[in-house]
Amino acid sequence: MTDIAVIGPGAIGCAFAAAALQAGHAVAIAARTPFATLDVDYPGGRVEGPVAILNLATAKPFEVVMLATKAHQTHEAATWLKVLCAQGTVLAVLQNGVEHVERTRPFVGGGVHIVPAMVACPSDRQSPGRAHVSGPARLDIPPGAPSETFKRVFDNSFAEIRIVDDWLSSAWGKLVLNAVGGAIGVLTRKGNAALKVEGMDRIFRALAAEVVAVARAEGATLPDDLGGRLFAFLSKGPHLHTPSIVADRLAGRPTEWQARNEVVLRLAAKHGIPVPLNDLACHLIRAGEP
Repeated sequence: MTDIAVIGPGAIGCAFAAAALQAGHAVAIAARTPFATLDVDYPGGRVEGPVAILNLATAKPFEVVMLATKAHQTHEAATWLKVLCAQGTVLAVLQNGVEHVERTRPFVGGGVHIVPAMVACPSDRQSPGRAHVSGPARLDIPPGAPSETFKRVFDNSFAEIRIVDDWLSSAWGKLVLNAVGGAIGVLTRKGNAALKVEGMDRIFRALAAEVVAVARAEGATLPDDLGGRLFAFLSKGPHLHTPSIVADRLAGRPTEWQARNEVVLRLAAKHGIPVPLNDLACHLIRAGEP
């Protein structure tokens, strides 16, 4: 059994905290709103059990820490990161974007092993400690001994942890989805339901093509038809998902637009790649930030 600490028990934090609990580990939570019991249902089952709530004044380093805040909240989690991470700690960063290591390294020592995770887990937080996972709970992580340690945490749980040789392509594939689907959802204030509007497929594909070009310049391998595949996936079904960035915008909360959209502009400029559609979308999103 390994003691696991989770920073940020939102939809994703609760989901993977529950998977660790199901696998037989002790789970401690760093939360703004304390709760005593974790209650997460997923396709085919449910995990309910006690968790410890961490106190910043008395907390000590853990062997494995999961950072599951939104990307733009990483700075707010800095104090927790410094307290919970020490030499040899495996810090798994369960966030959107492609700059997990760059975002978290300034807040932890060089002896902390950062494992970036591409998150594929449809989950909704319903109340403190309570979440509903509506599909497979998967993380893609790069090869290495720290990743192997992290993967073992979830043995015999409902979560699937995949060690992938080409993590960069996995992360950029998710970023195409986030940058394009999230931008359309935020700007229309309709989430993925906006994809049902006539002509939206053309806009989606054009935005995606720009992001794919930047991804390839960064070393990712993505297919030419990725935009079309993602559009077909996101626009199907009678109950369309509302991305978290859209939910935050509708609630008047700050969003992680920098990790999902601004990063595309910044890296495009580095490579001299024109991305006019993403430039327009990013600036409109930024203009609407609270």
